[in-house]
Amino acid sequence: MEINVFKGLLRKEWLLLRNTFLLLICSMLFIWVVGFGWSLLTGNADILLLFTTMIIVAHVLYVTWIVGAGLNMEEKSQLWLHNPNSTMTLLGSKLFTGIYLQIISILVALLLLVITVNLSVMEMIGQFELETLTIQMVFSVVIQVVVSGLELGMYYMFFWSIYHGMGRFHKILKFRVVLFIAFIILFITAMNYLESYLLTGFETVLPVPIEMGKFMGFYIEGDGISVSSDGETITLANIIISIIKAAGLFYLSSLLLNKAVEVK
Repeated sequence: MEINVFKGLLRKEWLLLRNTFLLLICSMLFIWVVGFGWSLLTGNADILLLFTTMIIVAHVLYVTWIVGAGLNMEEKSQLWLHNPNSTMTLLGSKLFTGIYLQIISILVALLLLVITVNLSVMEMIGQFELETLTIQMVFSVVIQVVVSGLELGMYYMFFWSIYHGMGRFHKILKFRVVLFIAFIILFITAMNYLESYLLTGFETVLPVPIEMGKFMGFYIEGDGISVSSDGETITLANIIISIIKAAGLFYLSSLLLNKAVEVK
């Protein structure tokens, strides 16, 4: 029964957010076409590679975009006040929708990357050094985008819950924005300290090094724009802490946001 309810919520989220999703896909394709035209005119394939890389990296914001759009719709319509499901289930459907739409969009972006590579190989837009673009590097960047995007989306959901939770206390409504900004600063400072402390402890237990590709950087040189990528080493503890942080923020958001109270 609960599975059917969750499927129903996912369908509702898709119906509400499909226009947003299609707009993001169309925007991505438009940006890629602009990069393609620029590379075609200049004969510099690095320009299209740069645009394609920017598209992939921009997916860090994807879960935040989708979850934010869903929450803003709830804020305007207040429909969830009449929904019998728990706040955790409602927020979970929004989060899951953001994740699977992000994965679909990333797959489209990777298809654009494959096309970009083939265009370079055929010298239709010039050529770039394929040594700067390995499968391992692309995979590691995508993993970082997905994990970082999930964490950023959870921060947005948590702060959204805090902001609207403050609306229940009429005495602080006049100072809510100031208090909210102060809370964000204090919370992020505390989280950074706690994360550093946990990372030190976890790395003694899980000192498993993982070679990750950095987000590709671009450089403006005398002969035009060039793209390069280096590697960096992190540990398994980094990824585990990020996942724990995201789960904790989701739980706190569900706990703090009482759907029975109108968000303000």
